[in-house]
Amino acid sequence: MIANLLGKTGVSGFKANLLVVDDHPNNLNILAEIFSQQGYNVKKAISGEIALAIIHTQLPDIIILDIKMSGMDSYTVCSILKESDYARHIPIIFLSTLDAISEQIKAFKVGCADYIIKPFHPEELLIRVEHQLIISQQYQYLQKEINRKQQIESKLEFLLKTINLISQAVNFEQALDAVLSELRQIIGWDYGEVWITNPEQTELYLSKASYDKHDQLLISFAQASRKYTFPYGVGVQGKVWEIQQSDWIEDIWQVKEHTFLRWELAKNAQLRSILTVPITLQKKSLIILCFFTRSPITYNIELLDFINAVALELSEFIQHKHTEEALKKANQELIKLANIDGLTQLANRRCFNEKLSYEWQRMRREKAFLGLIMCDIDYFKLYNDYYGHQAGDKCLYQVAQAIAQTCKRSTDLVARYGGEELIILLPNTNLQGVIHVTKLMQEKIASIAIPHQSSLVNTCVTLSIGITSMIPSQDNSPESIIATADKALYQAKAQGRNTYCISSPM
Repeated sequence: MIANLLGKTGVSGFKANLLVVDDHPNNLNILAEIFSQQGYNVKKAISGEIALAIIHTQLPDIIILDIKMSGMDSYTVCSILKESDYARHIPIIFLSTLDAISEQIKAFKVGCADYIIKPFHPEELLIRVEHQLIISQQYQYLQKEINRKQQIESKLEFLLKTINLISQAVNFEQALDAVLSELRQIIGWDYGEVWITNPEQTELYLSKASYDKHDQLLISFAQASRKYTFPYGVGVQGKVWEIQQSDWIEDIWQVKEHTFLRWELAKNAQLRSILTVPITLQKKSLIILCFFTRSPITYNIELLDFINAVALELSEFIQHKHTEEALKKANQELIKLANIDGLTQLANRRCFNEKLSYEWQRMRREKAFLGLIMCDIDYFKLYNDYYGHQAGDKCLYQVAQAIAQTCKRSTDLVARYGGEELIILLPNTNLQGVIHVTKLMQEKIASIAIPHQSSLVNTCVTLSIGITSMIPSQDNSPESIIATADKALYQAKAQGRNTYCISSPM
């Protein structure tokens, strides 16, 4: 009879899971036969309560609901389903003998997808059901696309955040701290760790771990893992280090213990899947990232690509820091070359002039004394003539280093001013302080006792020294303190050398 009404004998092939709800058994059987012949998998419910129990066990793709039922009415059933998280997406078609607009409005308000008035033609019912299934499929596809795009946006947002965190990090340790926990949480895994090669690059050791600090099983796993090291090619970490490619074990419990050396530890911590990703620099794996989850997770290329992208950012950060450190070191060397005298390894005249200008302004602001000492090695030309220029260079170096050792403060500066002439800048030092430093210098030079057989004042190397101290002001200049000390040096030489003289500010 049903086949004759449809004009065909039915179709083969599964279409969808359908639930028919009607408290009249005859109506229920007729509806079930209509849909069964068209390839639907039909379940029947003779009441609203039974319908909810069936739906809770297995979700149908669409529901046909008679509007008038004893017990729980269709409006209540529809309202319960539309308020639930698990079934609100299922389209519900009401069947009713009531054609009043108020009834239809009430039905649509509680969430029905369509309203069919009895008596109906089977073909109309089938077409409307197929139409709702198409809409439902399109909605579900759209929802999946929205979710997928939201996941992509979330991952991109995290990747940008990662890039920002890495770029702001002072060093790689800080970058790892900032990224590891964030990355573990964004992918929703339970435990993350970082393995780093030792300085000799012979084995990996556990550097960092990220997990719920209230989870005692994970705490024990992290503590026990710190006792492990993995040589090149040994264990999961060692193999990833060797092949420089990511590795995914979907279920640790199903692999042999020699494949995953912490098998017993992972089982005790209820960890199942592990994803291992290398961070490479100049084609060498220096750091290994590992992530664990307590649920067996099948291989996911999108997740792997995402973590590889983060690993790439970390790799580029390392490269950038290495380049930055190399440039910093090179700049320091250039600065050193520009400011250090090659022979004495003291500051050169250029460096002294810059320091004098700075300290002059600082002492002027503070209204504090600035001391200056100028000294010459006595009869140094005769020394060179007697011992040779190589010995003269060595003598100058020894004297320079001896003087440098007497100046303990970081603000003091000992420089080579020219030839055998040395100069000492002493910020925050009055004349008594300058005299004290001068006597220390004389004692130090005497203690090293460098022979000087051609000297006219002593058998060892001696110094002629000129000293001064002044408070910088608008009425004098940095050049004036040099001129004053130089005048005192000239006086020391005139008095027979191997002595110091004091000159007051002009």
